[in-house]
Amino acid sequence: MQKLKLQYRTWDEKERIILLGPGEHRIGRIADNDVVIDELAVSEHHCVITIDHNGNYIADADSMHGTFLDGAFVQSSPLKPGQTLNLGTLMIMVMEDKAVTEQGGSSQRSESLPLKDGSYSCLKHQNQRAGFECPSCHYLFCNSCLPSESASSSCPQCGAGADVIDWSGIEMTPRDAALDLMPDNLKKAWGYWQKWKAHRDE
Repeated sequence: MQKLKLQYRTWDEKERIILLGPGEHRIGRIADNDVVIDELAVSEHHCVITIDHNGNYIADADSMHGTFLDGAFVQSSPLKPGQTLNLGTLMIMVMEDKAVTEQGGSSQRSESLPLKDGSYSCLKHQNQRAGFECPSCHYLFCNSCLPSESASSSCPQCGAGADVIDWSGIEMTPRDAALDLMPDNLKKAWGYWQKWKAHRDE
């Protein structure tokens, strides 16, 4: 059965990846959803993605800003890898998670989260920094994902040799530390202002 990978950038230009396995996945901005996307363009309950033996489907959940596939508004539609999904103005790339699909791996959702120091977390251990990235399936993982007796850094998903991620030089500046203390709504307002200012200065 196919698994999907959703990839998008947050308001502050950070990349997020969400892996979806079989089942029904409610997507929205608030905490009672299966997948929470904390973006202003996304409604509290925006859409539902279903993955089963009959295929992949997406249904709008009476969202405020609409659900679009490849630029066309949809109420309910099949969903295929390679399509562009828009939740309001938020653009999401839909891809097949080939490594998980081929190996019949875990059906649980996982995502790489931004950490306070500017790096990203392991997909499985979200409180640990990712130390490796697979060039084949782009799986992010940490030392805890490696077998204790293994001296190699093979990808735990597809077995390919992984690249070490160089996080050297990443350190929170005083400005970033101050921003980190802001409430989420102020962080969003700051991000939108920065984008507007950059656009104005072009």
